[in-house]
Amino acid sequence: MCGIIGITAKTDALSAIVSGLKALEYRGYDSAGVAFFGKNGLRIVKAVGRVSALEEKLGEETTTCGISHTRWATHGEVCEKNCHPHVSFGGACMLVHNGVIENYAELKKYLLEKGVTCSTDTDSEIIAHLYELLCDGDPVTTLGRVANALEGSYAIALLSALHKGEIFAVRRSSPLVIGRRDNASLLASDVTALPNAELYYLEEGRVARLWAEGVDVMGKRFHSNAIQSLSAPDKNGYDTFMLKEIYEQPQAIARTIADIPKKGRIKGEALLLGCGSSYHAGLACIPLVEKCTGRHAEALLASEFICSHALPANGQTAILLSQSGETADTLSACAEAKKRGYKTVGITNVETSSLARAVDENRFTKAGAEIAVATTKGFTTQIVALAGLFVKDEESLRALHSLPTLAEKVVRLSEKTAELVHIFLSAKCVFFIGRKSDYGVALEGALKFKEITYIPSIGLASGELKHGSISLIEKGSPVVVVCADGKLIAKTLLSVATVKARGGVTVAVTCFEEVATACDYALRLPALPADLSPAITVIPLQMLSYYVATALRRDVDKPRNLAKSVTVE
Repeated sequence: MCGIIGITAKTDALSAIVSGLKALEYRGYDSAGVAFFGKNGLRIVKAVGRVSALEEKLGEETTTCGISHTRWATHGEVCEKNCHPHVSFGGACMLVHNGVIENYAELKKYLLEKGVTCSTDTDSEIIAHLYELLCDGDPVTTLGRVANALEGSYAIALLSALHKGEIFAVRRSSPLVIGRRDNASLLASDVTALPNAELYYLEEGRVARLWAEGVDVMGKRFHSNAIQSLSAPDKNGYDTFMLKEIYEQPQAIARTIADIPKKGRIKGEALLLGCGSSYHAGLACIPLVEKCTGRHAEALLASEFICSHALPANGQTAILLSQSGETADTLSACAEAKKRGYKTVGITNVETSSLARAVDENRFTKAGAEIAVATTKGFTTQIVALAGLFVKDEESLRALHSLPTLAEKVVRLSEKTAELVHIFLSAKCVFFIGRKSDYGVALEGALKFKEITYIPSIGLASGELKHGSISLIEKGSPVVVVCADGKLIAKTLLSVATVKARGGVTVAVTCFEEVATACDYALRLPALPADLSPAITVIPLQMLSYYVATALRRDVDKPRNLAKSVTVE
């Protein structure tokens, strides 16, 4: 969600800070700000909107040390007052913060008792005031005391007015990475903002001090526990990152298949936990999991599992899916699953993520960097990684290895969805329906559509359409029908007839001619392995959403109000 970038260097660092903020734009945000050491001490510049607005306000400013932030509003409306960085009541420090302080109200009451009033609506401001109240002259020990007083999640970067050229940082349940590069020390909430840097993944509760020549973490000099040479994101000739990532799916699927270990399949009951697209991936794989294990499987929203009655695991395996590995609800679900006695397996795209470090066992998707906020290849590679945990018979393995070729064909076929855009442009609501595996795909199609077009959309199990939602079907209502399982043709045809009888316009995404012919429009797919089809049938829905969104002139890479990595519960 929110993004942090800080740099202290021997030369001007402000342009590099702004570049780092731009690298974090894909995460989603509504305002941005920077605090830095200027000619006359600490300064803050803030702007609502894009980083470009902040860059314009900075003008010709220069600095060798600063911290900055892109905000995705949680506490308080979107306005310059609530934008980070925040300053303490006496100006002793300025700081930026990712996360949520759960004991915010209690700490705010404590501040009031000390005569300190807040000037913003955020929970982050109280951290700055608390720092000044507890300050003992040593920023490292003071920040450690502040961290001990906070409940919730946080990644904090702080400038002390008395320690020019230095940045202080601490984290808990929110990512923060430290780097060294070219006589500069850097920190960020995402490695994307630190290309070509030697990286150190800050451990929870440890306070770091950064200066131009080095990094000290709790009295120990910097040592790298991960070396990465990342390039700045590049669209490679595509108009948008989302379109590029749709076209990258065949290769991403192939890489993920190649990384599946030959041993270590799960045989017992499985519980699949995730949020948003990751939950849909789990749901779409339930028929495959049950077929392979002969046992019951279930997919739950991570946020609901946290709140559910704490039944014991009884030998079940909890599989936690998160593209970033930093999803707050999924991390909480992982901790809860461990308490209940589940073996935990993580499926994520980031090997150094919090989830990867928290689970008992890992399977990694090999999607590569995904910059567009709305996931595409993240979803398809999660399907593949899940299949790799369960598929073991030769026929299914052959089908699994056929997916990259099928994806290549379907990506090209999906270009035809551009011809269907006119059906959707004036729609009040769009429906996506399917059964079994196709139900998970329908949910993902509806999510993708609403995320980037801003047109209301509903994903439904086909049989549920008649239980209430059909009241919304009127003349011209678009209904996208997904069918990749031959055993469901008859029931799918009945759903199509029900929609058409009420004036709805049906669009088939199918490999069966009967379904294609019954619908008003169709995207005909090659023959697909039904249990693995979600990795393929979702592609036309991604492309359809993309073409409708671009026709409506939406910002498909950075949809409004959305964040790439949801790091608050």
